[in-house]
Amino acid sequence: LPFKKEIETLVSQFQPDVIFCEEISNMKFALELKRKFRVPIVLRTEFAYDASYPYRSMGRLLKFFKNPLTRNFFPILLGSLIWRWAYANADAVISCYFEDAKKQPEINNTPFYYIPWPTYYPDIYEEVTRKRGRAVFIGAFDPHKNLNELLSTIPKLLSESPLEEFCVVGTGQYLDVIEKLKTDYPNSIQHFESLSREDCLKLIRGSFFSYSPATRGGWGFIGDSWAMGTPVVVTHNHYGFLDDVDSVVTSPEEIVNRVKELYQNETEFERVRDGGHKRFLENHTAEAVGSRFLEICTLAVK
Repeated sequence: LPFKKEIETLVSQFQPDVIFCEEISNMKFALELKRKFRVPIVLRTEFAYDASYPYRSMGRLLKFFKNPLTRNFFPILLGSLIWRWAYANADAVISCYFEDAKKQPEINNTPFYYIPWPTYYPDIYEEVTRKRGRAVFIGAFDPHKNLNELLSTIPKLLSESPLEEFCVVGTGQYLDVIEKLKTDYPNSIQHFESLSREDCLKLIRGSFFSYSPATRGGWGFIGDSWAMGTPVVVTHNHYGFLDDVDSVVTSPEEIVNRVKELYQNETEFERVRDGGHKRFLENHTAEAVGSRFLEICTLAVK
């Protein structure tokens, strides 16, 4: 750390009650501060370590130890050792990954918590009219976003439901999927490589529904859709979605029928819209997430 001395000086002047350590890569320095100033550490990470998916956490480091002969043996071993060390030296651990909510309340005698990602959005004073024939997807084109699914679902939605326009914001390794859709449906597919955050939120608010084919992740897009009061349609339940409560949980085979129901039944549309917004207010606002962080930090100090 090039600014290590400066950070230590700032910490000394500030005299904190707790160290909030962002990601395990900063844990070594946080431990030095803990020993020097005798205060607890709360470690926040995107994923807790899982030997079944060793590269989700510390992927760049662990991939250096993978080779064709031993395959994942050394990455799994090293990942387990590093995480045991982290749990042993942290006073509490927070994960933002929904599947980690199933883990035990304590790991290696260290309290463990799941707290979802916060969603912050600016006040949008401009009136945005919802475009009934439009759906939207926003996000990086990563493998777990499962964009290949769009090649089968979007043509069916455009031909068999009231959907007239599918708008996509993002780029990445699966750009060819969107390019093919644009070629096949030039008047119905809109693609922006990037937009400002405010323009993305206006786009979401002005769409009839948000569609995520992701098998995991995409929490920012989902949280923003709930925040904007736009119904969320998903084909994979990776986030504890509640069908007909906070989202429409369906499958690629049934998505047309479920979307048609959303168009035809105003009560269902309003129920899913309001249920998603309620989940945002209770779990995903900066205030809701911040209050949980404060509660955990307070417990760590005690």
